[in-house]
Amino acid sequence: MPTKNTIRRHYLIIRRILRNDYPSKHILLEYMKQYDVEVGERTFQRDLAEIRSNFDIEIIYDEKKNGYFAQTDSTLELDKLLYFIGLAESSDIVLSTMRDKNRLLQYLAVSPDPRAKGVEHIGWLLRAIQNQTVVRFSHYNYQSGETKDYTVCPYLLKEFEGMWYLFAFVDKLKSFRTFGLDRIHNLITTDDVFQREPALEETAKRFDDVYGLVYEPDNNPTAPIEEVRLKVSPSMLPYLHSLPIHSSQVIEGDVITLHLIINPELENRIMGYGEHIEVLSPLSLRESIKNRIQKMLSNYK
Repeated sequence: MPTKNTIRRHYLIIRRILRNDYPSKHILLEYMKQYDVEVGERTFQRDLAEIRSNFDIEIIYDEKKNGYFAQTDSTLELDKLLYFIGLAESSDIVLSTMRDKNRLLQYLAVSPDPRAKGVEHIGWLLRAIQNQTVVRFSHYNYQSGETKDYTVCPYLLKEFEGMWYLFAFVDKLKSFRTFGLDRIHNLITTDDVFQREPALEETAKRFDDVYGLVYEPDNNPTAPIEEVRLKVSPSMLPYLHSLPIHSSQVIEGDVITLHLIINPELENRIMGYGEHIEVLSPLSLRESIKNRIQKMLSNYK
């Protein structure tokens, strides 16, 4: 039976190899060390053999490029498998047998780009936040297409629509930044300790007052918390009972009341319900949604 430590090693090896840069054995071992996983030569070779045997993933050594690459028949099956292993690695789940994977995966439906990427960072970042430890990592920016190195003071982890994000203070920039965990690489916990300043602590706490991730304390530090009232159709109401829009949500009859900072992501969420939701107040939000609907209608003329 594979232990959680075994699952963790397999997960780290597969994730690192899937960067497709042909990492050498030394690079793979150093990568695992970043996550406090140290193994010897025999254990490493045994892990590669178990990955081949249990997951049907061929880990092949390319002598010309002096590194490893992964070969499998189905990219989607590999994504599903990694999602499942990621869940096991990031929680207290220990799979009873990996040889049942083909039977198990038929009951697991995930998108071609599953959202478990980066979950291996959660435990280490939570520990760094708790211990007030400075961390370093590389982060890829989708918009610029560039990867930059950051040294940050981690304050908060936030989950949004299945993805995890780090809210951290970048001392070099003297401001907070949000980093997607799926785009973080080479995470290192340093020996440097920082003090959680009360003013910065309050800034981080304000993340609880927004829906989603668009909160820019540098640009709008005094953004007000507003009361939002939404009228909901009878068919949609049960879903919003089960899946609240925000932690402040209160339902009375067919009206939902929220208390939060209004941002574009909240507008997008409201628009996503289509005709099932009407904004009653505030008037500014009602007008904004109305204008967006009118622009949408103009696309169909």
